[in-house]
Amino acid sequence: MQMAPSTEFPPRGFGKTLCRIRPAGRVSSNGQAMIESVFVIILTSLVFLALFQYAQLFSAKLILTHAAARAARARTVGFNQWMVLKSARVASIPAAGRRLVPPGGGIDPAISTALQQNRVGDIWEMALRGNTRSPGAMLERGRVPEYMNTINNPTADQLLDYELWDTLSVELDESLTLDGMTPAEIDVNVRMRHPLLISLRALIDGELREAGTDEDFAVKGYYRIENHYPLYIEDANW
Repeated sequence: MQMAPSTEFPPRGFGKTLCRIRPAGRVSSNGQAMIESVFVIILTSLVFLALFQYAQLFSAKLILTHAAARAARARTVGFNQWMVLKSARVASIPAAGRRLVPPGGGIDPAISTALQQNRVGDIWEMALRGNTRSPGAMLERGRVPEYMNTINNPTADQLLDYELWDTLSVELDESLTLDGMTPAEIDVNVRMRHPLLISLRALIDGELREAGTDEDFAVKGYYRIENHYPLYIEDANW
């Protein structure tokens, strides 16, 4: 017996059939979204690196401004050029890079124990609870006064030295008053070559890579102070 065709609309199972059909262009849209995501991630990374680099250079500039103020203070009370340079160097320690002399120094024993036991929370609690200083920081703190008492650069280098101290320079400008004798103000410029995290030259060419050892940026700190030493001390050994 021949069965009559079904007049039901839509036919049974029509919805399941539609669900099995892959929408046209789905593969291409997924690939497009992936490519767009890659470009967004690259752009976000570049912005983050640029902001991080700027923050690092800005911090170095603030530290060098403080170093210029310490150098100006040393000169305005009559210290000679060697003492002015040492004052600027010590003040610039936070931006001077890796410590070369004395090498190492280790970390606090309590922190070392917590690291071995993978207790990061204990390290955070110790940092909040007390004034914890590493053995290296304590060693540095003890050597700074001895460094300031040295009489020449070779002796000073045996006590304390940092990676970027060789690039630090101090320039003094002691302008004279109308009588042409007494310096009225002292202008101090402190400059230091600071290494970069990413290569700016390669970035201009569209390439993202770590900066080489020969790529750095000149950071400058400036300070002006009234001059006092000619009023009460003789300018000797300058």
